[in-house]
Amino acid sequence: MFSIDDEMAGLRVAKQELRGLMRQRLSNLSEESLLRQSNAATHALLSMPEYQNASRVGIYLSMPKGEICTGAIVRDAFAHHKQVFVPYLYKAPIRDQEKPQSVMDMVSLHSSSDWKDLNRDAWGIPTVAKSSIIGRQRVLGDDESDNETKKLDIIIMPGVAFDSGLSRLGHGKGFYDYFMQRYHTSKGGSMPLLVGLALDMQLLPEPQKVPIDTSDWQLDALVVGDSTFIRR
Repeated sequence: MFSIDDEMAGLRVAKQELRGLMRQRLSNLSEESLLRQSNAATHALLSMPEYQNASRVGIYLSMPKGEICTGAIVRDAFAHHKQVFVPYLYKAPIRDQEKPQSVMDMVSLHSSSDWKDLNRDAWGIPTVAKSSIIGRQRVLGDDESDNETKKLDIIIMPGVAFDSGLSRLGHGKGFYDYFMQRYHTSKGGSMPLLVGLALDMQLLPEPQKVPIDTSDWQLDALVVGDSTFIRR
């Protein structure tokens, strides 16, 4: 008989195996394909009424390789006077063995120039400096109990793999899933529209499914670089 611990261990192995498979696939992705798919996914996302009507947009800032580029979306959001929020990683203020030590918030960018001036981290991702946080809006912040007015309309999310049922596999740190759990609690159950961006090779063919557990949040929509669009 399998225990819950055995089941969780098997799930972790399945996730790691899928991440390894995706890393291998993405290693063969050409710059031309990345550019073409990023343009197609961006065009599809910008046509979504929910994006067009959004005032407060959360969005990942992309790595140079291996995922849909989001630069054109950031530029469009500022051009249409939207407030743009991007991931910020920091040490959790209260240490708890049951919770991750490093957590994610989303913080505001002031302008397109502010975005362009961000330094890149070890993965080549434009990253907000800790020294600038005091001058930015934070969606959650250290005090997550009084954030009713700090809602987002949409969050545009990265991932390693996706399936047609709108399940998402992240990089394994749990930053987005834990952020969304805290967001859900602090906003009284309200959630923004969760939209994933995927390269065509990141969407698993039917009937394959992303291995998930109860802590993994599902998407509301998925935009793929081959122009596939999936939503609830």
